[in-house]
Amino acid sequence: MSESEEDFAAMLAQHEARGALEIGQMVKGRVIQISDEHVFVDVGGKGEAWIDRGELADDQGRLNVKVGDEVEATVVATGDEIRLSHRLRQGAQAREALAVAAQTGVPVEGKVAGVIKGGYEVTVGGLRAFCPFSQMELRRVESEQEYVGRVLEFRVTKYAEGGRNLVLSRRALLEEQAAKAAEQTRKKILPDAVLPGTVVSLADFGAFVDLGGVQGLVPMSELSHARVERASDRLRIGEAVTVKVLRIDDARGKVTLSLKALEGDPWATVPGRLRERHVVRGRAARATEFGVFVELLPGVDGLLHASEIPRHRSAALREAVTAGAEIAVMIVNVDTAKRRIALALAPEGATVGEEMASAVAVGAVLTGTVDRVEPFGVFVRLGLGQTGLVPNAELGTTQGADHRRMFPAGSEMKVLVLAIEEGGRRIRLSREKARAHEEQAEAQAYLRDATKKGGFGMTLGDLFKKK
Repeated sequence: MSESEEDFAAMLAQHEARGALEIGQMVKGRVIQISDEHVFVDVGGKGEAWIDRGELADDQGRLNVKVGDEVEATVVATGDEIRLSHRLRQGAQAREALAVAAQTGVPVEGKVAGVIKGGYEVTVGGLRAFCPFSQMELRRVESEQEYVGRVLEFRVTKYAEGGRNLVLSRRALLEEQAAKAAEQTRKKILPDAVLPGTVVSLADFGAFVDLGGVQGLVPMSELSHARVERASDRLRIGEAVTVKVLRIDDARGKVTLSLKALEGDPWATVPGRLRERHVVRGRAARATEFGVFVELLPGVDGLLHASEIPRHRSAALREAVTAGAEIAVMIVNVDTAKRRIALALAPEGATVGEEMASAVAVGAVLTGTVDRVEPFGVFVRLGLGQTGLVPNAELGTTQGADHRRMFPAGSEMKVLVLAIEEGGRRIRLSREKARAHEEQAEAQAYLRDATKKGGFGMTLGDLFKKK
């Protein structure tokens, strides 16, 4: 091949390479030369291109690049020479570039000048443009003023009348960015994965979190171990959070997340903080037919059983639940294995942290109050948070006796403590043995008294007959 043929082949190859570039295409190149007016860039096999020097200089005219630096720019002209634009300039060049951007979808930079009717006024290359409220963000924001003064990227959706009618959209760019981000995010969304996210909306049933182009729901039950009435009590829109992936429903495109799962087990601190027969304060959380649940620690509730609520206090407790007010309670029993805590109302005047003494011990004779009568026996309330059972066989009554008439609720009964089982949760009592114990004690007292007086005066048989 002759030298002239080689030169022609090289020129043809260069021409074909340049022809492969399209207006609006983003390219990367390396700075190879800088003149007073232009910066020349090598765009690889596509040949040389140039950018107006002013586009790469700051407000004081200082150049931001040097030979060897890599730059990224948009193709604004092809043909005999390739011209690039790093950013829009004012005047005719701005109009030309905006027209290209409208045709190709190339992003442009604009400064939000202010809020006007229906949207924002944006300055792009010295020209006034309009961006509707609906096109500024993926979702409506709380404060429209927060964008004023910011320089943002937009897509030109309408270019008419030589740039006098210019409409922009930022949302279109955000949707594309979100779609690209979603591809990468979906690879990370796996069960039990811990991911960063941003709260994007709050609802009655939970909070939606953007994981990077993919949204997931944190249900109300997964917001916190502590009881949360409204999602807004725990989170705010725009807040950065870290969540754990609980479930992925590919068929329905749903991702369930949790904040609570990253808080740790609230019951782990219970043994060191909640001790039996100590007085604590808790928040009356909810009422049921069998009692009131009291939140003692975030994520840890105790049950104030209905049997521990005097009738004259029931109305006040219902009001406390409605208001979410604090009440003073005594811890009756802590069962960490079953995650149950039994409570009783603290006596008036008791202070937080105070330990309430218990008189219940095996062999003790106590006076209790009948709580209720069941076919198998009578439940007797002995004191704060302590109720025992007197089986029918220990009542000392005749067969067929009407226990409901004999022992009405609220009446007093003397009982002897036979056994305390299951850490105090079960107390077995005897009325019959309490009576026998009392009679024996009276007899012994009589004998001691008679001995002091020097005679009995009455036989032991006479004493029992009298009894």
